[in-house]
Amino acid sequence: MKLAPARTLERREHNLYGAILYGVEGRRIELQARYFGEDAYDEEGAWDIRITGIAQGAVREVQGRLAGAFAKYQLRPPTGKIIINLAPADLPKQGTSLDLPIAMICMQAAGYAPDLAPQIEKSYLFIGELSLHGDVCRVPGALPIAMSAPPGNTIVVPRGNEKECCAVRGLAQHRDTRIAVAESFWQVLEFMRGRGNLPNAMSVTPKFESIIGKPPDFADIKGQDQAKRALVIAAAGGHNVLMVGPPGEGKSLLAAALPGILPALTNEQKIELTKLYSAKGLLPEDGMIVARRPFRAIHHTASRESLVGGGSGVPEPGEITVAHHGVLFLDELPEFSRGTIESLRQPIETGAMTVSRVDASFTFPSRFTLVAAMNPCPCGFYGQYVCADCLAVLAEQSAACPRCGKGNLRSRCECKPTRVKSYRKGISGPLLDRIDLHVEVRYLSVDEKFSDTKSEPSNALRGAVQAARDRQHTRFTGTGIACNAAIPGGEILKWCTFTDVARDQYKVLIGQGIYSTRATDRMAKVARTLADLQGSPLIEPPHIQEAASFFAGSPLA
Repeated sequence: MKLAPARTLERREHNLYGAILYGVEGRRIELQARYFGEDAYDEEGAWDIRITGIAQGAVREVQGRLAGAFAKYQLRPPTGKIIINLAPADLPKQGTSLDLPIAMICMQAAGYAPDLAPQIEKSYLFIGELSLHGDVCRVPGALPIAMSAPPGNTIVVPRGNEKECCAVRGLAQHRDTRIAVAESFWQVLEFMRGRGNLPNAMSVTPKFESIIGKPPDFADIKGQDQAKRALVIAAAGGHNVLMVGPPGEGKSLLAAALPGILPALTNEQKIELTKLYSAKGLLPEDGMIVARRPFRAIHHTASRESLVGGGSGVPEPGEITVAHHGVLFLDELPEFSRGTIESLRQPIETGAMTVSRVDASFTFPSRFTLVAAMNPCPCGFYGQYVCADCLAVLAEQSAACPRCGKGNLRSRCECKPTRVKSYRKGISGPLLDRIDLHVEVRYLSVDEKFSDTKSEPSNALRGAVQAARDRQHTRFTGTGIACNAAIPGGEILKWCTFTDVARDQYKVLIGQGIYSTRATDRMAKVARTLADLQGSPLIEPPHIQEAASFFAGSPLA
């Protein structure tokens, strides 16, 4: 193709639009390009492309990828240089999503592609990484990037991102958006020249698959009725739970089953979660969405940044954001570093995590249900006894072994009292105050282990939870309060209404001076949830008594 004269190219102004991932949001970027003529010619005959606007990392390396693609299609460089500005110029640009728009605006500046009218340029958004061989490759964060496009735009996306980007059709402002699928740089160039079409992925309804599997069913978990009751209350009111008990008795299994009794995700929540997973690069294949509540089990060696978000440069969201609208499970809670678990205090209270930098602050959503688990002591067997004659294990001290009738019992725990105290002090009082339900997971008896009796299945429990949540939705409509656990501290008595007798009982508990104000507020919220589960408009004495049992009867007391 014969290029236009240098003086003609110099008079042209070129603008195209791409987007980057900035935190968990897409940011639309305007690309501005100009050609400078023969006096700037590179004697080696290479493409001379200068990029301004805080291009970092992979954006700075785009020239190498462009050179390979241009060479494949024998696109000779013009006798000058091309300067591209990425606006806004003060926003750091990272990642490879700008490869395709940079390549296309180079084609315009060099005269290989026509100059388009401003209204046409503004109607397109280009996304995609360019390979050395000219292929347009899928990029992480395609969904939040696509959501940054103005309504009605045509978004040119790589093959392998089209189904993910089609999820924007669930948003009212994007119902007229077109998703054009590109496989190669040359295909997009021919499209811009008016010589070909890009297929519209919106013309068919894509099939989506949930990236999150089905959780365990409560009916398949033996025993542990008190722990199951606590988890139902947690699901109904959005409360946090701490399970304390010996190893191997089902704490992890119970936590993994909790998402199965939480209310089903709304379409808006599915899109929001899929967007967050896309931003974190957790969608391994196109067409995968988050259709079930997340469950994230965190190892105790996790760093603070991996848990709550951070990192150098533009911060990334942490595991608490991936657990948004779902369950965050922290096993072996005292083994976490103090700074790591203390960093959870803000998101537990606000449902969001703010990470500040010198030039910007990033707020990541993190409205999760915290389920923590721990052993009662370092060895895990505090409070258990074993018979030296028949080796039977007892969950509590007794005068004689119930199996052999002898009294030769000894403690199964070998931890010194000072070591047990030190172990439990690994969890601060302020963090424990933010966990509404403390429950003991017991050592299962032989009869319980071999029992054929099944507890209520998850789908039945989910029905009760949904009914309680529906009552809360009606109660809190227009207030911004998501559930009982999110009632602000100053509004407890406004939303937690008692019968006269129940109010007197609540006053007695407060007057004991055992609990902090935050703890008594949370006790009232739990009682409100218990009333919702029963369908009662007022908190009654049994609700206060059961709520108090999760505080006064704490296995850490």
